[in-house]
Order: sequence, then C-alpha cells, then structure tokens
Amino acid sequence: MTTDELLQNLRDDLNKIINVLKNDWKALLFLTIAIFGMMVTVSYFSYRDAQQYYEPQINGLRAQLSRTQKQLKRASEDRARQTKRIAELTGNGG
Repeated sequence: MTTDELLQNLRDDLNKIINVLKNDWKALLFLTIAIFGMMVTVSYFSYRDAQQYYEPQINGLRAQLSRTQKQLKRASEDRARQTKRIAELTGNGG
C-alpha cells in the first residue's frame, strides 16, 4: 500500500466515525449523561464513606485539643499565681 492509499483509508475511516457520531448523537448524549451520573454517584459514596471513617477521628482530636487548651490555661494561671505568691513572699514585686 502506498502512502496515498493509507491516507485515503484513514480519511474513509474518519468519515465513517463522523457519520456514526452525526447519526447516533442521541445515544452518545445518553451515554455521556449516564457516565456523568455514575461518576457523581461514585464520588458521593466515596465522600460519604470517607466522612464516616474520619469523622470519629476528627471528633476525638477536637476533644483532645480542647482538653489540652484547658490544661494549658490552668497551668498558665497556676504559674501566674505562683509568681505572684513568690513576689509577695520575697518582696520582689515580680
């Protein structure tokens, strides 16, 4: 086969594909919508599963952070109280 024949065969195949696309656009539209719908569905269920998996971990970390913040606040208040007490005892004004 020569290059011209190969190019002609390629053009013919391309024309066949274009004709199929022109004639079956409704089927292609349906297929596109169906694929998009499946992608949305899979994405939703993946998100939901991930949320159910990670939500308890996130809640636990939030509770731990809250406890840590309270402990730090308490420790800071205790240090301030101790510093004030030491200043009173030593007359240092600290």
